[in-house]
Amino acid sequence: MSLIGRLTRPCLCGFAAPHVKRNEGKLPYVHCPDCGMMTTAKNGQQARAILANTRPETGAMPEPPATDQPIIVKTDAPPAPKAATQAQPAAAPTPAAPVKRAGFFDTLLNATNTQ
Repeated sequence: MSLIGRLTRPCLCGFAAPHVKRNEGKLPYVHCPDCGMMTTAKNGQQARAILANTRPETGAMPEPPATDQPIIVKTDAPPAPKAATQAQPAAAPTPAAPVKRAGFFDTLLNATNTQ
């Protein structure tokens, strides 16, 4: 599966650029990585329609330069002042657990309801 390009129209899910791929010498197909939709061309006319709405892939992302030292970014802005901390109100007590109701099988099995 090789990536030919991207579709110029958005997918039904709203993804802006679905992938246009081609298997080993076969007809192209559209694949949306966001929703998983896959549309394959069944004949040459459908393949030409997919390729007519395809823009070429721009290529791979450039690799960052390899370095052994960490990258440190310095800014001239002073550190932001810390916000005054306010005492948070105490959490409300949790309500008591509800009393277990007698179930249908409790009466059949002579189970007692503990309250």
